[in-house]
Amino acid sequence: MASEELPIDPSLWPEPPPKEKVEEYLAELEKGPWPSHVTELKKTKYPVYIYGMGLVAGVTPWATSAAKAPGIYSGVLSRMSHPWTRINPPIFEDHARVLIPSAQVFTTTLLRFLIEASRRYGWGLMQFIGGTGDVVLNVVREKLIELDVFLRRIGLDIGGSGDVMRNTVSCPGPLLCPYAIYDTLKARDFTYSCLIDWATYPQFPYKIKFKYSGCPIDCLKAQARADYVVIGTWRGAPDIDNERLKQWIEEGGDVEELVKSCPTGAISWDGSRLNIDGSKCVKCMECIRRTYPAIKPGREKGLTVLVGGTIKSRTGPKLAKVLIPFIPLPSPDKLEEALMTMFQVIRDRIVPKWDEEGWRRERIGDTLIRVTWHRFLSDFAKFDPDLAAKITKAKPTEPYYTYGITFFNMSEEQKKKYLEDLEKAMESWQ
Repeated sequence: MASEELPIDPSLWPEPPPKEKVEEYLAELEKGPWPSHVTELKKTKYPVYIYGMGLVAGVTPWATSAAKAPGIYSGVLSRMSHPWTRINPPIFEDHARVLIPSAQVFTTTLLRFLIEASRRYGWGLMQFIGGTGDVVLNVVREKLIELDVFLRRIGLDIGGSGDVMRNTVSCPGPLLCPYAIYDTLKARDFTYSCLIDWATYPQFPYKIKFKYSGCPIDCLKAQARADYVVIGTWRGAPDIDNERLKQWIEEGGDVEELVKSCPTGAISWDGSRLNIDGSKCVKCMECIRRTYPAIKPGREKGLTVLVGGTIKSRTGPKLAKVLIPFIPLPSPDKLEEALMTMFQVIRDRIVPKWDEEGWRRERIGDTLIRVTWHRFLSDFAKFDPDLAAKITKAKPTEPYYTYGITFFNMSEEQKKKYLEDLEKAMESWQ
């Protein structure tokens, strides 16, 4: 469509800025001794002039568009130069979300392939790493199919846009962290091997996100950011190595402060021996974080599965609730078996029911609130009534059931302020 045919209302959109003004803005951003993003963008095929128009006008120069390619149903986002720019014919800016290795770990060989793909099929511009944990490649629309074939040949795929499973994210787990209770990278890869069609073919009321945290510290903030969350945990008390604990004390460790740091008073010290009451332990990891490796996660390891966390959704931000309190993980080679226990509930029960009853653009957490938690457990998860009642009435001292670990780590003053703010917020929801 020619620019003069587009519905332009001068009262709504700015006039295109003078060319001299645009060039002045861009030149200013190339001054100084520091690296300039404008200088670097000029080395690619990115339309830097459009970027400058947006800077001068103070509004985005891009409008939403759509790009379709046979066999690619998800993963391609498209924009076009906004009508107010009066650019004719419009410039299209398409980019593909590439499903990448777990924990964003790349070999140099894979990086070279991605660079080659960007230069051969796109603008020579990539984004590392998006909020959903993917790589975004700016691509020439006519070369989308060629890019897709190239990526599949090197073991990658395009997906994660629209009403699909977005790019599943895991913390680095055993790759970097000594606290990791299970192999989060393996868990994330196994999710794709089981559910790759969820990521590449739109089929749901809205998007789905999986996140894997290796321990209850939850560095990913998965409890607040994912529909389905898997967190490494254990039963009972943490494991204490008294010899190493003695060494920690000799090196200056404050055992009295360690006792005070426990949010539920589970730790006691008789002057020579430390004891942790497993029935009171909420797995906040504070004692482990302070003394590791003198205190480690307990020996009976497992997975906790939560459901319904979101930052943005119909009913506002919310923390995920515990769906499966504990899936035993007797050894690392049993991880896939434990995950299949979770998938049987999510894939075979919850998601089909959500697809049937969920409203348009309604995350699973929103549906959970709308149908009530008890009905969700019985009708969606199809737990037997006794188990549903047990989970619904779980004790508040157990981890993740009510406030979550962040709340337990707050000071008393912070807790009071948090609850006051929460009460005020709830008044506006009613």
